[in-house]
Amino acid sequence: MNDCIPAGAKVVRALEPYLHARTYKSGHVLWNEGDRDGRLVVLDSGRVKILRHLSDGKPILVYVFGPGDVFGFLPFLDGGAYPASAIAMEALDTRIMSRAKLRQALRAEPDLGLMLLATLGRRLRDAFVRIGDASRRDALVQTAAALVSLATSEELAKPLLVVKIPEPSYSMAEQVGLTPESFSRALTRLVKAGVLHRMGPRKLQVLDPESLKNTAAGRLSS
Repeated sequence: MNDCIPAGAKVVRALEPYLHARTYKSGHVLWNEGDRDGRLVVLDSGRVKILRHLSDGKPILVYVFGPGDVFGFLPFLDGGAYPASAIAMEALDTRIMSRAKLRQALRAEPDLGLMLLATLGRRLRDAFVRIGDASRRDALVQTAAALVSLATSEELAKPLLVVKIPEPSYSMAEQVGLTPESFSRALTRLVKAGVLHRMGPRKLQVLDPESLKNTAAGRLSS
């Protein structure tokens, strides 16, 4: 019966006795790139963007975490610093735990370490896919990938998903390596193709999730 429980849910269930609730306001910096004192985060509501700054100081969007995600524990495992910054894109409801508490949890539940490593492995594989997408430097691919990153796989499986761009479009464009004009044109192409429907300046309804995911993966229809 336990095999029917999603991997993320298993991790949260094992961590539950060691977690405590905490809220954050939109724009709050959970940690900066290079910080060593962090926290493991279970995200119950809201979204967190992970930014990596290039040598020229330009921020690049690496990942967006949403409800149900567990993250922030890499320094707990390898003793290093955070490789990127984590910033609340909107108000957050979280449950968090310290390094000391995680050690307690690992002693009590040895399989938890393997679960966390599996989570890291999936993220690493996803990162390689994102790097491949970004290397194409195709505005349509990068825009679709940015929109996909704003929803969980479960949400993308639901019909008529609504995606909110949680910050000014020019800021989102910059973080995925595009000019605001290119980002806007790519959104318009997706709307004209029937993949998206505009519901407002920063609110989009996903009419065709499969086409959006295929575009994000570089599988462009002719």
